[in-house]
Parts: sequence; C-alpha cells; structure tokens
Amino acid sequence: MDVANSTTSPARSPEGTGSLGLTEVTLGYQVLTSLLLGTLILCAVSGNACVIAAIALERSLQTVANYLIGSLAVTDLMVSVLVLPMAALYQVLNKWTLGQVTCDIFISLDVLCCTSSILHLCAIALDRYWAITDPIDYVNKRTPRRAAVLISLTWLIGFLISIPPMLGWRTPEDRSNPDACTISKDHGYTIYSTFGAFYIPLLLMLVLYGRIFKAARFRIHKTVKKVEKKKIADTCLTLSPVTVQKKGNGEPDKGWRRTVEPKPGACVNGAVRQGQDGTALEIIEVQRCNSSSKTHLPLPTEACDSPPPFSFERRSEKNTEAKRRMALSRERKTVKTLGIIMGTFILCWLPFFIVALVLPFCDSKCYMPAWLGAVINWLGYSNSLLNPIIYAYFNKDFQSAFKKIIKCKFCHQ
Repeated sequence: MDVANSTTSPARSPEGTGSLGLTEVTLGYQVLTSLLLGTLILCAVSGNACVIAAIALERSLQTVANYLIGSLAVTDLMVSVLVLPMAALYQVLNKWTLGQVTCDIFISLDVLCCTSSILHLCAIALDRYWAITDPIDYVNKRTPRRAAVLISLTWLIGFLISIPPMLGWRTPEDRSNPDACTISKDHGYTIYSTFGAFYIPLLLMLVLYGRIFKAARFRIHKTVKKVEKKKIADTCLTLSPVTVQKKGNGEPDKGWRRTVEPKPGACVNGAVRQGQDGTALEIIEVQRCNSSSKTHLPLPTEACDSPPPFSFERRSEKNTEAKRRMALSRERKTVKTLGIIMGTFILCWLPFFIVALVLPFCDSKCYMPAWLGAVINWLGYSNSLLNPIIYAYFNKDFQSAFKKIIKCKFCHQ
C-alpha cells in the first residue's frame, strides 16, 4: 500500500496545485533514491527467498509453524517483486508514467499483498496462541490442513479488500490527474480498508500476544515456584519425625538403641537439629572426626570435641538456583521477543494507516510534505524486509539451514 497514493501523490506539489514534472526532479535525487530503494528491494527479495529455500530444502524445518512463516515469506517476496519495483519507479520519477490500467493493477496488487502480509502475522500469532494455551490437544490439531485454511483466509480477506475499487468503489477525483496513481479516497472504502487491513488485525495481535505473554509468564513462575519448593526440600531434608540414636541414660555410646522423638526439627543452614538435652542429628555433608573423608552421616553434636560441623552448599541447591535463573531468563526473552514482534509491526505500519485514515476526511485542510509521505510509505514497505529477520533469522534452526545454503551443502545432496 502506498501512503503517497492513499493521501497525496508525489506527482503533485506540496500545495497540491500542480504537477512537478520530470524537469523538477534533480538527477542527484533520482540517483540517491534509486540506490536506497534498490538496496531495500534487493535485500527483501534475497531475505525472503532464503527463508523459502531453507524450508523447502531442510526437512527439520518442514513443520506447520514454519509453513506459516514460509507462506509469509512468499507473500513478502510477492510484495518485493510485484509491488516495490513499480513503487520505486513512481518515487524516483515523482510521476506515474505507466498508464491508468497498470495503475489499477498496481494498486490492487499493493493492497492485496500488503494486507495478506499483515494478516499472516495474525495467523502466526493465532497459531502460537493455540500452541501455548492448549499444548496437549493442539498437537493433534496443528496440521498442514489447518495451516492451509489460515493461509487461504489471509488471501481471501486481502482479495475482498483490494477488489472493490476496481468494481467502482471510488470517487471521480481518484482518476482526475493522469500523472498520479491513487487509491480510492471514498470515505466508506477508507474505513473499510484501513480497519480490515490493519486496525482489526492490530487489535487481534495485541490480544493474542498479551494472552501468550500471560500464559508464558504463568508457566515460568510456576516453574520458579517448583524450583524454590525443591530447594527448600533439599535444604531441610526432613522436618519430622527425627530418629535419634542415643543411650538409655542419654549419653552417646556404641550400644545405642533407636528412639523416636516426634517434635519437628528446626532447619538451620541446611541441617536438621533435634533434641532437648543437647543431642542433635545433622544430615549434612560433614567431615568426620580424625578423618579427611567426607560423608553423609547422622552425627550427634556431642560425639566429637571438634567445633560444630559446617555444611557445604549442595549441588542440588546450585542446580535449583540455576533453573530459577534460567526460568527468569526465559521470561525476559519472551518479553523481548514479543516486544520486537509487536514493536516492529506497529512502527512500520501505524504511521501509514493513521495518515491513510485521516487525510481522506480532511483533504485540502490537511497538509503533509511529500518527503514525509514517502518516508511513511517506505517504512510500511520495509516490513517485508524485516519479517524474515524477526520470524526466521533469529531462529537457530533457520540459521543452520542458511549456513548450508551459503556453503552450498544442499547442492551436493
């Protein structure tokens, strides 16, 4: 979708009073713009092509979740190949030179592909939501057929939004300037297209990723609590009852007999202390009297003249603490990932759709510089370049496949 086409054509002066014409575009502007936009298009084509190739060639990547990512890459590749070259030519020349029929096809492809790309992001969010909130049942429901249904819906909705202007849902002014290629400024169509292509999908993604975050956070905190409970259990070992071996007169001797004292022991530094007469049982890692070997034994504290035994930090305690840190790290990573996904999507498309929704209603009362319209326009297009980076290049499995593609390992298979 072209914000310039949706609002104010680059073929017009900022005041909208006339055509700039080819003579008013400097050669320096054309060269610089061509280099910048050409680089963007080339990177978008190669990036999405690599994602498609990776999924097609690497069997481990051929999963339902990755089918959706692959379909997104196909959609963004269509944007890069079918839409961006004409949009770049329009931007460089500052004038539409390909005729009205080509303009209609360009606008329809633009709306269709960009809308489908945005809706693919919703489909991926929906798939992830089902996977994390209903992991057991969704394993069986997560089939290629379900993915095909989601992909078909994205294209169907995109088609329903892109076709109406070609069937007459437009204003007479939309074709009044032959040097401009503009999308329909009809108020009804403006609301229909902007809400269908962006605002409703945006709301859906915010709700889905919000629930995904809550579900992930609940699981992580549940894991942390289990780890902390295990840590307490490992530290205090047993709280009651405690069996103490002592002589009938209360003095330690080789001929001890077993008695049970029902009072719960107190957990002190990882040990269990018990007894009213100074006798205690400590189940900790200690060093025996007159010995350098370490063992796990119940020792009466009065059995040696050496200082009270000291405890060593248990390995299990270290492991539980490590698991706790890993759980908290996963939560931070989840927040970061969701932030990148939503932040990038909103940054790329929100400015465009604000302008696309507002300007047709205020028309001559609103003023937007041509350069700002161009920046907002190409910021939206750049989402097709960033999608493969966010959804594929951060994935380690995709990284491995990309390395194989670069080294041409698939060529020898």
